[in-house]
Amino acid sequence: MRSRYSAFAKNQMQYLRDTTDPQTLDSIDDEANKEWAERAKFLKLEIIKAEEKGTKGTVEFKAFYNVDDEDFVHHEVSTFRKQAGEWFFKSGKIKAEKK
Repeated sequence: MRSRYSAFAKNQMQYLRDTTDPQTLDSIDDEANKEWAERAKFLKLEIIKAEEKGTKGTVEFKAFYNVDDEDFVHHEVSTFRKQAGEWFFKSGKIKAEKK
């Protein structure tokens, strides 16, 4: 998760593709990710919870960033799949923030 956050912060889209599960790669909008990463200033990553069960993993995190002088928090639970000793991003579900 940390390496994918860093890839967004550095706008390294090829790394994001390379670390996405091939089974879900078609569902990723590369252009939207690139545009967002170019506009955002990434401030910090907070890992809330991480679990690993065999070849499956989940990471709940908050990514703090700024766009056009406005601060945002992206709160997500991501699922990962381990293949040949490497972890691949499978999907993410945004968690609603309570006010």
